[in-house]
Amino acid sequence: MDTRSELTKTDNMFTAENLQEIVRLFREADADGGGGLDIEEFCETMKELFPTMDEEDLIALHMKIDTNGDGGVDLGELTDYLVNKNKASQSMDFKNQSFPKPIKMISVDHHKAIVRLIHRPFENDMEPDRGSEVLLGQTSAYQKGQYLSISSNGILNFWPDSFDTPYPVQLYKKENTLPFSHSKKMHVNDMVYIKELKHLGISTSDRELIFYRCNEFPTLFSTSHSLIVEDNIVNTMNYWSNGTKAVFSFGDVKGFLSVFISYNIHENGLFFKDAYEKITLQDYPTVYVSTLLRNTSKDFLCVKVNIFHDICSQIQYFPSLSSFAICGSSSKTMVLASLPKTSKTKLSTKVFESRGHMEFFTCVEYSTSSGYLVTGGTDALLRVWFPHKTLSCIQELKGHVKPITHIMLNPKEKVFVSLSQDHHVRVWSEDAMICLQSFKIKEMMQSPISSVCYNTHNNELILANTDIGKYLGRGTDVFKEALTSHDKNLCCALYHNIFKQVISVCQNGVVTVWDILTGTAVMQFKVTPDQHVGHIAISFDGLKRRLITISQDGKVKLWNFNNGTELAILPVIVQREVTGIVCVDDRVFVSGRNSKIIYDLDIHGYDNRFLKHDYLDDISSMDAHENTLATASSNGNIVIWEADTGEVLYWLNGSKSPRTNMADKKTQGQTGILLGDKSRKHVRGTGNSPLHSKSLNGNETAVNNTPLIKCLKTREVSVDTATLLTSSDGNIYAWSVISKGGLIGKFRAVKDEGAVITTMSTDPNEQILLTGDTTGKIYQWDIQAFGFKKLVNNGPFEDINGWRVSLCPPPLLRSWQSHSTGVVSVQCNPTCEKLITAGNCNVCLWENTGTYIGLFGKDQWGASQISLEENADQEETGRPDTAKTSNFQLACPESPTPSPPESPIPSFKDLYNRIDEVLRPKKPRAKLTDDQMNCLYRRMMKIKPGLDLIKSKNLVFSEVHQESKNTSTSCPPNTTATTGCTNDTNTLANMPQSDGAVKQGTEPTSKQVHFPPISETVQLTESQFKPHPPLIRSGTALNQSSSRTAYLDQTMHKYGRVLKTQQRDTLKGSVLAPVPPNTLPGCLEGSMQTPEHVHLKSILDKVQRTHHQTKTGQRFSSETP
Repeated sequence: MDTRSELTKTDNMFTAENLQEIVRLFREADADGGGGLDIEEFCETMKELFPTMDEEDLIALHMKIDTNGDGGVDLGELTDYLVNKNKASQSMDFKNQSFPKPIKMISVDHHKAIVRLIHRPFENDMEPDRGSEVLLGQTSAYQKGQYLSISSNGILNFWPDSFDTPYPVQLYKKENTLPFSHSKKMHVNDMVYIKELKHLGISTSDRELIFYRCNEFPTLFSTSHSLIVEDNIVNTMNYWSNGTKAVFSFGDVKGFLSVFISYNIHENGLFFKDAYEKITLQDYPTVYVSTLLRNTSKDFLCVKVNIFHDICSQIQYFPSLSSFAICGSSSKTMVLASLPKTSKTKLSTKVFESRGHMEFFTCVEYSTSSGYLVTGGTDALLRVWFPHKTLSCIQELKGHVKPITHIMLNPKEKVFVSLSQDHHVRVWSEDAMICLQSFKIKEMMQSPISSVCYNTHNNELILANTDIGKYLGRGTDVFKEALTSHDKNLCCALYHNIFKQVISVCQNGVVTVWDILTGTAVMQFKVTPDQHVGHIAISFDGLKRRLITISQDGKVKLWNFNNGTELAILPVIVQREVTGIVCVDDRVFVSGRNSKIIYDLDIHGYDNRFLKHDYLDDISSMDAHENTLATASSNGNIVIWEADTGEVLYWLNGSKSPRTNMADKKTQGQTGILLGDKSRKHVRGTGNSPLHSKSLNGNETAVNNTPLIKCLKTREVSVDTATLLTSSDGNIYAWSVISKGGLIGKFRAVKDEGAVITTMSTDPNEQILLTGDTTGKIYQWDIQAFGFKKLVNNGPFEDINGWRVSLCPPPLLRSWQSHSTGVVSVQCNPTCEKLITAGNCNVCLWENTGTYIGLFGKDQWGASQISLEENADQEETGRPDTAKTSNFQLACPESPTPSPPESPIPSFKDLYNRIDEVLRPKKPRAKLTDDQMNCLYRRMMKIKPGLDLIKSKNLVFSEVHQESKNTSTSCPPNTTATTGCTNDTNTLANMPQSDGAVKQGTEPTSKQVHFPPISETVQLTESQFKPHPPLIRSGTALNQSSSRTAYLDQTMHKYGRVLKTQQRDTLKGSVLAPVPPNTLPGCLEGSMQTPEHVHLKSILDKVQRTHHQTKTGQRFSSETP
């Protein structure tokens, strides 16, 4: 078994001696009585028994055992983990699998069955057969040669080792016929190759054995001589030699065994030369069996003996026993006949018979090292016999379910292979007599296997019926070079930085888990039916404890990828070809090709919805930023959703406009509930009417790109900061996805003409962007300063309808050719020192300098060769000074904001900015109980999501500080509580009550406007909006950072947001206070207006509003004037 770092660290923990003590400690450590140990309790418990174990390894072990993700590990989960891991370890015993690669099928032109396959190595490549002297597992040089196949109708094919192009020879045309007569048909029974003479012997139904000259050049193929069998038809033949002595034998249909021995095959040939005759109608000499039997030459020995009253179906000569094993077609009897020393010596025979009506002897093989005979029977059992004990076998090997047809031995690998009628192949250990591998040849099910050739030189198993199948086994340098990570093209590869594992899946549904420290596979399991070949989508769940897979059957499955156990199947059928799986807490969003539907699934299977938008012809890519979902379509449209409610927040299309468009009632999508019967019901439209246009401008456009999107989750959402990267046609675009935001920068990200980006990812700090393209190249970009509008001072720029876009690309750190075709995935470890790329059938590991480390599944490396220290402050070799892996916020230099154009209409931009800064909800109240949350959730599901909901009954306004001259001040690292510089982890639920508080070290000026807070005694009227409880799904309150996003903090004025500002009545009343619709100023009960309130001039009714101002005054334009 392979040594794997995964096992060496934790397997020794769970021995029989330790388990009892572990159980005792589990019970003692369960201090809270919950029945399970959390991570802290688990680590403390394990440290008592194993003080040398690293805490990092114990945390990873806890996560592996805790597959349900509840945060605790109980004894039941531990037991299941140990049992499943033990089974998985046995299935991963790659060292004992002789044929790990799939079959290679070769189509043959003729339609008759192939009766015999033979391999002959070329002379220059031939090595002496050292048998058991070869070390097990040793890699040897591949012996080149040819394969010869012959069909029952006499078509001989010469095949190269690769089985690419055969050279056919029609043997029935080689025979001479009488004048004016038709060519007679040929029926071939068997074929042998005499390597010393380079002769090919063919037995036919004409009682004649024809020997052909057969060297490496098929064009020189010709008839050499023939052997006439006067009274019988030869059914099977056998040939053996040690280089000097040669033994040729055959059995006929009457049960006779004929043996011909040449003591010096090179000098004297196979038969006595003086016995040959010349027949008039033949161009070649002929010899009769009867003539050879009468010969008394000391150089030859010929014997003919009757073995049994049955047709000889198989003859095997075993030189170590100096005996022949002959099986009959009835399979009831096998005879072991010793080789005679003289023609007058009578053969001694031992008869092995079946019991009753059973048939034990369809085929036979002999193990030299163990001294056993192994036979196969029609009862699907392999039986082991002592050669001298004929009455009963010593062991029966079970595994096959149909009659066994072939048994073959490989003494170099110390295995023997058995084949049954149902096309099942089993590989057995020669010494232990246990099954090491079992597989079914499904590609050759059209007819029975008629011939098998086991090339022990190269450990190749060749099978034939009307076609040929080839299995390349372990042991040669060619096999090692042919090794790939997967047998089919890859679909995806993921990296788990805690487990230090790479998870990859290929088109035949095989998921392999690789140890990044050694390059070896620690787990492999299949997630699709056996016949499936197609695209598979995979993703981790939100906790990265389980693997989500979706194949072309549309089933969403959850797996424990550490032991290959299927945990659950969600009760929904999704698209056949999935393009994206995104997890937001316990929600799983699934998108597919050629489908507008986005499935919003509860990972527990209870609350399933769907989303749909007419701007999306299909969904080619998805990503999430906290509680917002970004979806991209092949028509270039990108729609941003709120993940909780399914409400559309923004949409954008770089080919139509460089601005981010804010969604309104008319641009909302549709959402509905998926019931248990998988049908969509209760469809509702969040807009007034659905839009039927295929593109944003209403025109039909051709789909010529498939954009990818990547959310920059660590960046703060602001107008001047790009938080979304999109790719299309080899370009990468940086977007600020917020009101008044838009396209900030773009650059060409591929070198080759016509190349397209196929994958994008970043390091955890989102300072390095990794891309791969269709040509197999990967690129590393330093994006620390990319996508920040205030940092772009130098050009070039592009002006798009008055919108300035930077064309300055980020620094390209490195690029190199990683695969011969398109890159499927590119990932990195947290420090971006190691890169994992997937393409073709291979998963490769690289240094970030472009140095190739190895191929998973082929090469192996030690853990000492790879340093995966997660040092976030480490500076990477070869990077620019600005490219550090430390996590810090970029300081934004002061940049004057362009002043708006003069207009006779009053500008409310400054007021809007101040209002936008102060509208921050209070911190959430105390956490509700599970019963309260369930009650609130059920009530919320009845509320129309389009309503505006607020989180608190009291609206608290804090002072607003506006810096003079409308300038923005840079934010130093680690500075929070400032607009535009808030750390991304501060979500709406955790934001301070006042984002407008004076920054430390900043003095307010006299020009700043102060809005005093509204008294907490203000009461809401019945017409005002009700409190919005925390959104709950499946009984879990989303009270973490995903409760709201920073996007929502910046857009309080738009439709359907958290807090609606009734600006029409507020401005008319000259008092800044939240009031319900149609409520006059001063009529709010409980309000306490003071002289300190700021009074603004009311808007005259006669003032004409521009196109970018709404008629109601409730909203401002999302576009910059």
